Amino acid sequence: MYGADVVIPVMHWGWEYEPRASARQRALARWMIDAGADAVIGGHPHVAQDTEVYQGRPIIYSLGNFVFDGFRAPETTTGWLVRLTVDRQGAVRWTAMDVRLDRHGAPHPQADRPGWCWARGSAEAVRCPVPIPPR
Repeated sequence: MYGADVVIPVMHWGWEYEPRASARQRALARWMIDAGADAVIGGHPHVAQDTEVYQGRPIIYSLGNFVFDGFRAPETTTGWLVRLTVDRQGAVRWTAMDVRLDRHGAPHPQADRPGWCWARGSAEAVRCPVPIPPR
């Protein structure tokens, strides 16, 4: 039998322009974690949504827009750039930096703004002043 060291479903889901995940998204994400997923990451609503830690594993419901033109409202011209660190036991930590889309839909990291971060063992993601370091 073949298996994977780490499983991270990336979902296309959620109601457009809703800043919080729906009950259906939450139920599906938790079901995936219960089935063995190490983290769940989503997108589609054109806005960043909330995050959750379930059974000690992170769920990022929507990353928002990253490269997308045609939007003007601030909530639709913002997204997250996420760095997820994993090991054989699953997600170790994640950090997120806000990105702002210009009028052409190109992303620009907002390194001057606090990002979000989470580490294994933490009950929830928190605002953190340390941006994702450049490579």
